[in-house]
Amino acid sequence: MENKFNCDLFKTGYLDESGDDGKKGSKWFVMAYICTKEGKKIAKILKKTKEQLRRTRRGEKWLNRLGGEIKFAGFPDERLRLKILEGLSKVGFEARFVAIQKDGKNIPESEKFQILLNLLAESFSNHQCMPAKIIADKDYFRNKKICSLAVKNYEEESYGDGKKKKVSYEVFVLEKEEEKDKFNLTIKIKHENSKEHPELQAVDLISGSLFQEFENNDKTYTDILRKNLEIKGLIKKIK
Repeated sequence: MENKFNCDLFKTGYLDESGDDGKKGSKWFVMAYICTKEGKKIAKILKKTKEQLRRTRRGEKWLNRLGGEIKFAGFPDERLRLKILEGLSKVGFEARFVAIQKDGKNIPESEKFQILLNLLAESFSNHQCMPAKIIADKDYFRNKKICSLAVKNYEEESYGDGKKKKVSYEVFVLEKEEEKDKFNLTIKIKHENSKEHPELQAVDLISGSLFQEFENNDKTYTDILRKNLEIKGLIKKIK
């Protein structure tokens, strides 16, 4: 089957979320997605940050408690947290999010999945490219056996001068490897330990920054990110 899709073999997508999806707890739930081929640059920033944290007893204790993983929540050095966000903003990658206002309601698992798939489809359509694979933390899909995302309904429409075009996609999950043969393109989902992937830690920092903006009306962190990084997103309410 001919592959019409513009899949960038050098890019990888990463998923993370902040807040909780139950009716209690946070008022907002944020899902974030980044797509990048600059993993080495991100890893370098995270490595340098860890070295700086370990120069203080407080920073080293925090890192040891998390098994060496950097997370937004509880970050022990505010000045350094702002510095790492500024560094990440300069790397250059695509960032998208969905912020869900819960209104005291649970987010049904099926609705959460559909919102996530719509977020990915929107990213693919607007940038006319998609990653060769997507990595999520090992617990991201509640341990569901999701092997791939299937992409279909490719549409291209030219306007007047022939330069403008509209590309749209539909994305859904596959749970069985044998289903992959039915589609022009499938994107492998890899379930990984975030402690071993600096890029997952980076998207945690971004999703945490976005969560602060919506949950606490605090744009301190997102203002720094948006100085150099374009972050596009949608706001949803639970029905």
